[in-house]
Amino acid sequence: MSRMPVSAALLLAVAACASELYRRDAVLSARPAAAPTRIEIAKETYLQLPGGYGRALPQGSIWDLRGGLPEGAVYRRAGGIFTVEGAHVHEAYLVIAANQLVGFYLPVEKAYAPFSPVTLNIK
Repeated sequence: MSRMPVSAALLLAVAACASELYRRDAVLSARPAAAPTRIEIAKETYLQLPGGYGRALPQGSIWDLRGGLPEGAVYRRAGGIFTVEGAHVHEAYLVIAANQLVGFYLPVEKAYAPFSPVTLNIK
């Protein structure tokens, strides 16, 4: 029996897996004084993640300020958990600068995952 079909199938299965999110170590700092302590997403915003997965920031969802990074203010979803997915599922906080989502803070990994800026409709 040839090992070629098994090897080819295994290679295809590995290639079909979602890629891991690019991230780098990050240290959450104190809450930025200029950032609002609570925000609300006024209009649902769909995010297409690099690994092929998508997530929606639901209209009316509330987010609480948790701290800051050099890239922006960090917000955690109030009353729920927000996740992003690549090869793994990660709890994620939004990193917002000038009403734009610029990335995600991954609290378990203590890491920052950049994202192509998306303007958010925030109350």
